Amino acid sequence: MKITKKQVEQICKKLDEDLVKFSFLASGNHNDNYAIETTGNKYVLRIENNPQFKNLKKEYTLLKSLKSGLGPKVYFFDKSHKIIPHDYFIEEFVEGKYPKKLNDKFLILMAKWLKKLHHQKKPCKKHSMLKAIKPYFRNVNNHKTAIPPNTLNKIDSLFQRVTVFCKKNDEIFADKKEACLLHSDLSRENIIYDGKNIRLLDWEFSRYNFPEWDLVYFMQSLELNSKQKELFLKTYGHPTSKTGKKRLLIISLLNTCGDIGYSVWRLSLVKQGKLNKKLKPETSKRLNLDINRLRKIIEDLER
Repeated sequence: MKITKKQVEQICKKLDEDLVKFSFLASGNHNDNYAIETTGNKYVLRIENNPQFKNLKKEYTLLKSLKSGLGPKVYFFDKSHKIIPHDYFIEEFVEGKYPKKLNDKFLILMAKWLKKLHHQKKPCKKHSMLKAIKPYFRNVNNHKTAIPPNTLNKIDSLFQRVTVFCKKNDEIFADKKEACLLHSDLSRENIIYDGKNIRLLDWEFSRYNFPEWDLVYFMQSLELNSKQKELFLKTYGHPTSKTGKKRLLIISLLNTCGDIGYSVWRLSLVKQGKLNKKLKPETSKRLNLDINRLRKIIEDLER
């Protein structure tokens, strides 16, 4: 959404500071972001823009509870809609750039950073593979009219093989008694790296689950090669046993099923006119890539 100088000045008053300038940063699927510079500091204004995904308060609460240095510092959350007709919060502006070259130093720092994050834990219930996979299948089924029949047949065939595998390995995480705090959206655009330190942005999907979710998401999102994966996992300290490797593949399986469901849902929104039609080719391409990735993961697990 567009905001005015007067609105930003009112927000700065809540910070007891005077506005120097502000500018648009970026829009995500669920929020709009602006950079605000005052006489003393730089901030990010994060505005909720999706009424179907109200997660901003959760993100603010999580950031407020994080240990120093893991995420951006937050200052206040406003749900009054008196200044802006949406919920919003103010966080610090984190200096740095996205990692362009994935050198060994960055991978080692990233592994150590995640290890530190994952030290924050809480007890968890017994995990079932079959239970975990059902929401992804349901998402595709609810929006299946948005994709061509031949694509749906490919997905159904792969999901049948996924179900068989999940039944055979339903309790592979059953010995896990604790869940770790996860970022859950480790894309390149959410990682700020200054050559020495790492900070992460966009904590809207953060949750507690098994560490493999973050490890797999990072390796898939940044497309690490086999050598880079080995260094990253070794530095993190992930088990190299047969079970350890299988757990990574299983989370890759679940993550990819989730990606397929997300793409099908997005195509459904395009069909309903709720998303720009221009997004259809890109989303369809991503869906086909995810289908091929799922097939490869299943083949690796069936060996």
